[in-house]
Amino acid sequence: MKRPALLLIFLTALTGCVTRTATAPPVMPERNSLPMMEEKIPQPSEGAIYSAKSKNLYQDNRARQIGDIVLVKIVETSSGKKTAETKTSRDSSLTGGISSLFGFEQSLLTKGGTHTPSLTSLNADMANSFQGKGETKRDSTVTATISAKVIDVTMDGNLLIQGYREIRINNETQHIIISGMVRPTDISQDNSILSSHIADARIEYSGTGALASKQQPGWLTNVLDVVWPF
Repeated sequence: MKRPALLLIFLTALTGCVTRTATAPPVMPERNSLPMMEEKIPQPSEGAIYSAKSKNLYQDNRARQIGDIVLVKIVETSSGKKTAETKTSRDSSLTGGISSLFGFEQSLLTKGGTHTPSLTSLNADMANSFQGKGETKRDSTVTATISAKVIDVTMDGNLLIQGYREIRINNETQHIIISGMVRPTDISQDNSILSSHIADARIEYSGTGALASKQQPGWLTNVLDVVWPF
């Protein structure tokens, strides 16, 4: 009766040492709140038709400055497959004989008046073989559309963008995070860019909620994985 009780206490103590494996929450990018705009007194016009602060008449709507918005079309498809096979074999044999053994060979060769020459020979055979085979395959597809903001412009004119979107449906929250560096020439005329054209891209598509929690093993399963010796 004592052994089951001690085993139960031991398993209960281990639950305090086992941390449940959970998906790390997505790291949200910093989103600074918009500052309060000060009311400015309109200045008298100098009579010019075009203002220096307005967009160039011959420019399109493509993002090129800090604060501009660009539409990112996330189309990511990856596929990988690896196959490995190993096969080895080895055979060996050994044959030998003893012609002299400190004068004791006569007593060993003759037993009860019968000559046994087979005692003078040694034979050994060995054979082993090994065969192994493994295969792994992985496919993934991510398709989404998200708007990102230009947060910096490098010295060579490249744009550093960052975007974040949170979607909540039926107590399920989905997070889409995109960041990276793009060239202005890769932005199309409709102010959109494919995710494959983003350098140093970080694309995260995760979620939290009931469905995400059901994809994780229970706490007792984690305990058994630790204490099970086989």
